[in-house]
Amino acid sequence: MTIIDTHVHLGKSKFSGVESHEADILNAMDRHGVTTSLVMPQPTLDDVRDVHTRIGVMAKQYPGRIYGMASIDPWWDAQQYHEEVKRCVEDMGFVALKLHPLGHNVSPLSPICDKVYEAAAEYGVPVLVHTGTGNPFALPSLLLDAAKRFPSVSFILCHAGFAVYTDEAIVAAKYADNIYLEPSWCPTYTIVKMVKEVGIEKIIMGSDHISNLPVELTKFNHIGLSQEQLDMIFSENPKRIFKLKP
Repeated sequence: MTIIDTHVHLGKSKFSGVESHEADILNAMDRHGVTTSLVMPQPTLDDVRDVHTRIGVMAKQYPGRIYGMASIDPWWDAQQYHEEVKRCVEDMGFVALKLHPLGHNVSPLSPICDKVYEAAAEYGVPVLVHTGTGNPFALPSLLLDAAKRFPSVSFILCHAGFAVYTDEAIVAAKYADNIYLEPSWCPTYTIVKMVKEVGIEKIIMGSDHISNLPVELTKFNHIGLSQEQLDMIFSENPKRIFKLKP
C-alpha cells in the first residue's frame, strides 16, 4: 500500500523542544512502511530559510519520497515573503505553504495573511493551517473566510481542531468545498464522524511527530475502513490535493 504522510517536521520546535533530523524521518518511514513524506519546518527559533534549504536537499536526494512544504512567517514583509515562496516552490519544488496561527502569532483573518493565500493561489499549492491549540487564533472556523475568498486554494486543517474543536473543523469542511481535514491527535471516534460527515475524499493522514506516526496509522487501520477508503486517505487524496507527481 502507498502511504503518504502529509504532516512531517524537520528541525527543533520552539514549543516542545523536540528536534527531528533527516535520518530520523527516513528511519521512521522505513520502519512503518511510509512511501512518501511531506516535510516542513517546525515552528522554530532558527532561521526558517536554513531549514527550508535542508528540506530541499532531502527532496533532491530522495525524489518522489520527500517533498518540501514552506512555513514562512506572514509577519515578514511582502517582498521577503514572496522571495522565499519563489525559492521554495520554483527552485526546490515545494508543494505547499504552512500557516501556523500559534507559531506565527497571527489570526488567519488578519490582512497580513492574505500574502499567504495570494501566494498559494499564484503557485497553485495548498495551505496547511494549524488548528486547535493556540486559540482564539487557531479556531478552525477562522479559515472559512479565506476559503471563500480564495476558492482555487485548498486549505488543510491540520489536527482537524485537535480533538476539542473537531466538530467545528467538520462544520468548516462541510461548508467549504476547498477545506480538508488532517486529524492527527484526534480520537478514533471523531475520525469516524469525519468520514460520515464530510466524506472520505476530504481526509488525509499526517503524523505531526515521528513518534506519533505508528499511532496515526493504527487509528486509521482499526476504525472499520475498507481497503478502498484507506487507499483514498493514505494515497489518492494527498496525491490529488498536493498535485504530487507519480
